Amino acid sequence: MRTFRVSTRSLRFPARRRSALKGGILLWAILAQIGILGTTILIVVRDPPEQEAPVFSGGQKIEKKVAPPPPAELRRLLRRSSRPNFAKRLTTQSLVSDPLPALPELPKDAFDFEGADLQMMEDAQGMLEQTGFLNAGRRSAAASSAAALFGVQDSGRRIVVIVNTSASVVRKARNAGVSIERLHEEVIELINGLQSSTLFGIVQFSQGSRRFAPHLAPAITRNREAATDWIRAELRGNPPVGDEELVGHEAGLALALDLEPDVIFLITDGSLNKRVRISGELKYPEIPYGLLMESIEKKMRASGRRARIHAIGFKMKEKDRRGMAELTRKFGGTLREF
Repeated sequence: MRTFRVSTRSLRFPARRRSALKGGILLWAILAQIGILGTTILIVVRDPPEQEAPVFSGGQKIEKKVAPPPPAELRRLLRRSSRPNFAKRLTTQSLVSDPLPALPELPKDAFDFEGADLQMMEDAQGMLEQTGFLNAGRRSAAASSAAALFGVQDSGRRIVVIVNTSASVVRKARNAGVSIERLHEEVIELINGLQSSTLFGIVQFSQGSRRFAPHLAPAITRNREAATDWIRAELRGNPPVGDEELVGHEAGLALALDLEPDVIFLITDGSLNKRVRISGELKYPEIPYGLLMESIEKKMRASGRRARIHAIGFKMKEKDRRGMAELTRKFGGTLREF
């Protein structure tokens, strides 16, 4: 038996052919994968998997229709619901055997205010003001009015005129061509020019002092007339001295500042004489203006209200003119001299 030997050298492929063979196999493998993937996508798109259909479920609901009430019954219910049900009032029988007498008939025209006089209404308001109960409330309610005295002008809600009626002032005013009657008329004209809700006051002093009214009064007709009569009859001479420690200009300004004004007009000759009793005799030494201004400042601080002070001076001495000019400047006023 013959034995054939095949040489392995004859079965060996060159290296180039082996490389080409490997590349062909890899290419065929990739193409096979692409084919399988494309086939899968085509099947999924054309024949999507069936989804389970939704199932709707719920309990059974039975509605029962209610028949409406008859028309007559419906109208009766509507009438009862639209009418409130009030409780009955409790009544008692009189415990007194004899009834009270009937009230007398009052005249109806007594309550007719359509034709009421304005002056009557103003007078009633003025009487309430003068009692002092409304004095605090009127501070903010009072109306501002323009006022002028001997050409000195200002405006305010609470205006006070202070008049020094000493013999020296009356004499100096007369020498300057101003009689006591003209002085009176100047004050009256100022008051008559105020609005009815503006408050005013009048203070008189020489050594003693006094006021027209204890409180500021609204400038209504009745108060203006009363002030006019008082000025012409009483605003002259020397008021009695009530306090030996507080006299002259200090007393006059103290009474005025107690009324808490916002404007003060002062008529004087500027001489600050103060009456004192030394060894049983009355002396009239002068006090410095600094002392007077300190007393004014003290009163204003105590009341919490500041007032502008204007002065009308008659025949003042040089030192009094300087002092009065300083005083009016300090308290926001002006000085006019005759």
